[in-house]
Amino acid sequence: MTKFKNLIFDIGDVIIDIDYLVTIDEFQKLAAVDFTEIVSYSKQHHIFDLFEMGKITAQGFRNELKKFLKTGVSDDEITYAWNAILIHYPEQKFALLNELKSKYNTYALSNINEIHVEAINAKAREMLGVNKFGDFFHRAYYSNEIGFRKPDKEIYEFVLAKENLNAHETFFVDDKLENVEAAKQLGIHAYQLKDRNKLNELLLDLRIIS
Repeated sequence: MTKFKNLIFDIGDVIIDIDYLVTIDEFQKLAAVDFTEIVSYSKQHHIFDLFEMGKITAQGFRNELKKFLKTGVSDDEITYAWNAILIHYPEQKFALLNELKSKYNTYALSNINEIHVEAINAKAREMLGVNKFGDFFHRAYYSNEIGFRKPDKEIYEFVLAKENLNAHETFFVDDKLENVEAAKQLGIHAYQLKDRNKLNELLLDLRIIS
């Protein structure tokens, strides 16, 4: 069994529970088109990719989305619908992260965007008693700040280089298979979490926790 020194966690459906259908339902109320053609679990319009790589601002993102929405939809309505995907913050996972942070080098690596970063930071302050979400890790790496997104190999290379990590001593967990496979290509020990409620079981199986 490889002795891991570094742990990298995706955020959505690994740490925070998300539900694409909830946010799609909210946007359907505002939309002038079928919003499932714009974004889903397995595909998304290029607007979302650009937003996740920090290539457009939050206001630019909202303005682009308005092209698919009914006349008169407000910025606040768009932000509410977009943040509706963030459905639950399981407190036991944050206790787990605090435990792991005392024993390993821990990192978040997420395809995320300016609006969701603001939302999870607000929740971290209001509910979880820290200044920002990234405080649960030694460092949080967000696609919108790095300019790359998973499964691009550059995002993994960026984190490995920035933290001077040995890929073979590094554990990475993500809910999407394509992201896991990309990490494996660089020698990272990567695992797909198919059930967001079984993170503890995975860590126990790998003897990361006991």
